[in-house]
Amino acid sequence: MTHWGQSPCAIFDMPKAKGKKKKRVSVPKKKGRKSSYLMPDWLHWLITGVLIVLVSVVAYYLFLRPYFYRWRPCQGTKEYGVCLPSGFLCYGIDVSHHQGRINWNQVAASSQANGYPIRFVIMKATESSTFTDPEYLDNIRKARAAGFVCGVYHFYDPGVSPDKQAEHYINTVKLQKGDLVPVVDVERTGRSSADLQRDLLAFIKALETHYGAKPIIYASAKFRKRHLSNQAFDSYPFWVAHYYVVRPETSKPWMIWQFTDHSSVYGIGGYTDFNVFRGTEADFNSLRLK
Repeated sequence: MTHWGQSPCAIFDMPKAKGKKKKRVSVPKKKGRKSSYLMPDWLHWLITGVLIVLVSVVAYYLFLRPYFYRWRPCQGTKEYGVCLPSGFLCYGIDVSHHQGRINWNQVAASSQANGYPIRFVIMKATESSTFTDPEYLDNIRKARAAGFVCGVYHFYDPGVSPDKQAEHYINTVKLQKGDLVPVVDVERTGRSSADLQRDLLAFIKALETHYGAKPIIYASAKFRKRHLSNQAFDSYPFWVAHYYVVRPETSKPWMIWQFTDHSSVYGIGGYTDFNVFRGTEADFNSLRLK
C-alpha cells in the first residue's frame, strides 16, 4: 500500500551499521633449518689444496709429462731434430702416405753425410682387407734403389677376417731377399683381447707360412701389456713404441724401439717416426729374409 505523498519509487538510504574491524592475525613464518655446522677455514683451504694437487698430478701425467722430456736439454747426441738414445748404432725410420711423396735420394744423401746414418726403412703397404697405401709402390722401389734395408707393415684391423687380411698383404707385398721379415702393426683391440689374440695369431701364422719367417709385431708398451700378454706372441720379434722415455717400459724383450714421432729427416716433409735397433749385426741380419 502506498502512503499519501510517498513516491512508490523513492529510495530511502538506510544508515549502515558500523561493523567491527577485523583484527589481522599474524601467522608466524616458518624458519628454515640453519646448519649447526660451519666448516672451519683451515679445513676449507685444506680440501681446496688437495683438489689442486690431484688435478695437477693428473694433468702432468696425461698431458705434460711427454713434453717435459722433449723440452729438457739433450744430454747426449742430437741428430734429425731429436735427442738420440744412448747405446745404439743402428737407426731407422717408418713412413706411410702421411709423409707424402718422399725424395729418397735426398734422404740417402743426408743419411750418408750424418754420423748416425739411417740403416732401415719400414713402410706401410696394407690395412684391413682392401686398403693399399697409395705411396707404397713408389716408396719400396725408390728406398731399395737408395740402398736402404726395407721392411713392409700391415695395419691390422680386428674387425675383419684375419685370413682375408693375410691374403691382401700377401697379394700386395712381394718381399725380396735382404728385406726385413713381414711386420704387423697392432693398435686396436676390437671386441675383446681374447678375440684379438686368437685372430692375430691366425694372421701371423699365415704370413709366417708364406714368407718362411716369423713376422715382427709392432705395438705400444701399454697395448702389449694389456692386450697381447699371451705367451704365444713371445717367440716373435717385438717392435715397441714408447715415446719420451730413457728406455721403453716393457717386460717383453724387444728388438726395435720407436722412440719418437717428431724427427726431421731431409727429403721428408713434416715429422716422421724414428727407431733404433737393439742388438748386433748378426741380430739385425736375423730379421732379414734369406
